[in-house]
Amino acid sequence: MNMRQRGLSLIELLVALAIGSVLIVGAVYVYSQSRSTYRVNDTISRLQEDARYVLSVIEPDVQLAGYYGFSNMPDDFKYISGGSTSTYTTASRMQTADAAVAGLTAGFQACGNNFAVNLIATVEGSNDSYGLACAAAGGGARPGTDRLTVRHAARTPLAAATNGRLQLLVSRLSPTNQYVLSDGNLPASPALAPDTVQVRDLVVRSFYISRNSTAPVRVGLPALRMKSLVNGNFVDTQVMPGVEDLQVQFGIDTGDYDNDGVIDPGLDEDANGIPDAPRGIATRYVNADALPVGFQVVAVRIWLMMRSSDFQPGFVDGRTYDYAGKSVTPNDGNRRLLVSRTIQLRNSRQL
Repeated sequence: MNMRQRGLSLIELLVALAIGSVLIVGAVYVYSQSRSTYRVNDTISRLQEDARYVLSVIEPDVQLAGYYGFSNMPDDFKYISGGSTSTYTTASRMQTADAAVAGLTAGFQACGNNFAVNLIATVEGSNDSYGLACAAAGGGARPGTDRLTVRHAARTPLAAATNGRLQLLVSRLSPTNQYVLSDGNLPASPALAPDTVQVRDLVVRSFYISRNSTAPVRVGLPALRMKSLVNGNFVDTQVMPGVEDLQVQFGIDTGDYDNDGVIDPGLDEDANGIPDAPRGIATRYVNADALPVGFQVVAVRIWLMMRSSDFQPGFVDGRTYDYAGKSVTPNDGNRRLLVSRTIQLRNSRQL
């Protein structure tokens, strides 16, 4: 019996190899594209997460700005030393930087004369500059970025005052008996009472952008940093690497609620150009260094430019970002995310 041998011809084998090659190339291409899409999505997700974290750090401090225990009237505070209330330095005097308040050690004055005790400036900052006497970490402050400073009382009252820490003595029943001290000596009156007289640490924090990130060191990767008043000295810590820009504007209450360019009738009886009884509504936003004297800051608007830590091959960020009066076109291989938030000041002073 004849037995015929059957198999693939050379042509059939070549066709099969060609089809298989096409399928393999297609599968590799799909995998490569999926991998690339995953990397892009992962980068964007990380930028979003980092931005949310940064805002979660800054926002509570801004909301508390001007909270001084039982008072949101910084003008009532006086700096005392040795527990004596007969001699003191007024809040308006603490606001000036021409001469240092006597009794404050060098650590408190490191960032500028009376910078730590300028309670009247519950929020303040510098536009496109660092603007502090104390050195910026991370290779220095990044040019063209803003600095934001907030001041408020710590959330938790203390059992006693501590020498070497800037603290507030606040009284619920005697609004004029509000004191600032740094030597741990409380006055004989008013005496501490849990619900009416408390001593709290003064919180002073400044946020700025450094040229380089640290821990680990990444030269050329900017970072958001924070200077905080801790036990008589300003301590500099990194908040988040990859924050390329911080821009700040302050919302002020001009009394122009009908948006016609002038204070509404009946709101400026002394004709000094400042509303007599502001309502806490932001009717105009100004840069950090253009705050008009006498106007109430009721909101803070923040922009953060987040930047990926590594270049993405084949990608060029040619988008133009318009924000805070700036127009930026990076034209590089980093991905970016611009976020902004307007934060209302809960403790805006009511005149």
